[in-house]
Amino acid sequence: MQFGMVRRDMADKPKNDLPKVPPFIIPGVSDRHAEEPPSQSAHIVQAPKSSAKKDDFVSQRGMVSLAIALISLVSLGISMLSGAWFAYEILKADKDPAATALEQEGTDPVATPTATSESPTATPTEQPANEKTDNDKANAADADNTQGQVLSSVIVIGLVFAVGWVSGVFGIRSLGNLILPFVIKVYALLTLVGILYLQFKVIEKLFKQGYNLMSFVKYLTLFGAGILALVLLHLMLEKHSLLFFGVLILFTSLAHLYLIAFHYIFVPDVKHNLLWGDVGFFLVTTTTSALMMAHLGILNGARHFIARAFSPKDNLFVPPN
Repeated sequence: MQFGMVRRDMADKPKNDLPKVPPFIIPGVSDRHAEEPPSQSAHIVQAPKSSAKKDDFVSQRGMVSLAIALISLVSLGISMLSGAWFAYEILKADKDPAATALEQEGTDPVATPTATSESPTATPTEQPANEKTDNDKANAADADNTQGQVLSSVIVIGLVFAVGWVSGVFGIRSLGNLILPFVIKVYALLTLVGILYLQFKVIEKLFKQGYNLMSFVKYLTLFGAGILALVLLHLMLEKHSLLFFGVLILFTSLAHLYLIAFHYIFVPDVKHNLLWGDVGFFLVTTTTSALMMAHLGILNGARHFIARAFSPKDNLFVPPN
């Protein structure tokens, strides 16, 4: 009897155990999923936004970086070539005073007899005075012109170098240009070659002992200008060492020292009063090379100033990313 009751309960129980998801439809059950709108997922996939604005910004920044690099490289190149030519002209114009005196002595005696033979009745007092006055005026005019030429050349070379240096630092530190550091290293090597050539030429002129105090000041000024240009190129780069440059300048200074010993000991007919010129130039070049090889922190203040002035975050000329 219990068995019959169990069978009857199972027959009366509705069979609602079928899945209630489409496409299975059970009669008598409301289709709630069909009536309700489909629910949206939490992650909505949208079409990618147009990157035209970003691409336009990247292209503009790239064009600005390229323009700054060209300005820097061209300006630095022109200033370096102009400075090398200027130094070469100064060394070339600085002739031996003894040779110049011999040339003048060789030409004056020829002109004097002809003038006296052609005009024996000419007054010996008036014409030489006029010629002396004209010569003094011409020499004064030439001296003023030479000084003006030197001053204008220095100003122009310095101005062009300043434009190239500022634009180069801006391109490297602010815009992150990757081409400028490599070319600046090449420029630094070329500047070192020019300094070594200048050092050899000055040593040659000191060995010949055909210079005066003004010429010696010119030599020191040219050497200092070359070292200044090399240091400024060094400061443009964030990670750059002057050790290699200092070693080569030191080797050249040691060669000068050995030449001084040979000159003033083994060579006869030497002007011993000009020893101070050789010793002074040797001390200047040796001290400069030692400072370039040592890490005394002399340029740390300039490095910090450049880092602050050309920081991409604080620079108003760099657009935001």
